[in-house]
Amino acid sequence: MSVFSVPLVPGEWYIVITCEKCKTKHVLFPDLSKGKSKLTATYSWTCPTCQHRGDYDSASLERYHHLPGDSK
Repeated sequence: MSVFSVPLVPGEWYIVITCEKCKTKHVLFPDLSKGKSKLTATYSWTCPTCQHRGDYDSASLERYHHLPGDSK
């Protein structure tokens, strides 16, 4: 399940995180590189859905390109 707590702009890219516990996907932040940069960070993050707190490295993050007409 995807949860987008920010308004998504068609054509824009986002970094998405998936909660280890409840498996919901959330936008972490806009991807200003438009999917081109290498992610090399670890994020401590608390899921707003289930309150699980975890550390997520760059391998666990996804890029999402919100296309025009996407219903997400």
